[in-house]
Amino acid sequence: MLRLGILLHINWLAVVACAAQGFVWLAALLSILTTLLALRMDPGCSLRMGAVALFVGIAGDGAVVALGGLEFTTGVQFLPVPFWMGGLWLAFGTTLPVFASFFTRRMWIAPLLGVLGGVGAYTSASSFGAVDIGSAGRVTMVATVGLMWGLVFPLLVHLSKGTSR
Repeated sequence: MLRLGILLHINWLAVVACAAQGFVWLAALLSILTTLLALRMDPGCSLRMGAVALFVGIAGDGAVVALGGLEFTTGVQFLPVPFWMGGLWLAFGTTLPVFASFFTRRMWIAPLLGVLGGVGAYTSASSFGAVDIGSAGRVTMVATVGLMWGLVFPLLVHLSKGTSR
């Protein structure tokens, strides 16, 4: 579990750094490679759950973009988000079943971690230059990203329970 957590964090950092520098296809490729590596590292990982997270994440990010909280200006768009962002959702969701038992026993922490981790990740990605604060401003970004992650993370944890490859 620790190795997967480290892998996800390294992937996030590498993808955001590549996207910020304009290497958007490399950023997307890194997440695909991370997804494949995670599937090899732990039999609890699930590509099906990765696909679910991909579509839920795109919808959530699309809502944040529509409300003016974020703007994605780097990369080829995949619906409302760039490919590299979809890759992050895929890698994240693929590994989520491994962590589900931890969160299921402490479900109260999932929305809290969702809000703090989501806002922190998007704020950090903004400071790298991979995403931009939307036209509605920072407060709207924090509120919409916090709400989205506060709802989406517990939902994905619930959906990932018992998910298999």
